[in-house]
Amino acid sequence: MNLFGKLILLLSVSVTCLSAQQSTGLAEEFTKLEDHIRNPKLTDEQKKKNFEANMVSSVRSTLTKRFSNPKKELKDLKFQDLQTERPEGTNTFYVKYKNFYFQYLFPVDPETYVTLPSEEIVLEKPEGLDLGAGAHKEEKKN
Repeated sequence: MNLFGKLILLLSVSVTCLSAQQSTGLAEEFTKLEDHIRNPKLTDEQKKKNFEANMVSSVRSTLTKRFSNPKKELKDLKFQDLQTERPEGTNTFYVKYKNFYFQYLFPVDPETYVTLPSEEIVLEKPEGLDLGAGAHKEEKKN
């Protein structure tokens, strides 16, 4: 191999090594960024804001499909108008707003991420229905 061939070989090996170093650095940066996004360090106040915003937007989204004039009927909707319950260890939430009951299943923790539910069930309670009275108990026949 002549001097020119050796020089080209040395140059290509150097470029390959430099390229590999840059790729390793980029892969490391990507991994760190992905970890930062997937595992955010949030304060309790940030978690509370995320949760409240997610619940309000979920209820608003669900009821928008039910009302003829949703902007008018939902314009004053606030988190304080909602009752929420979360079974421990799940991303399932039960929410009550006026005479509407919702079951939402979120794909991720709604305290950590801005999200909408992946599944929703909405029920409307009829006027005057007493849920404590056992409305569907069978009557005994004599």
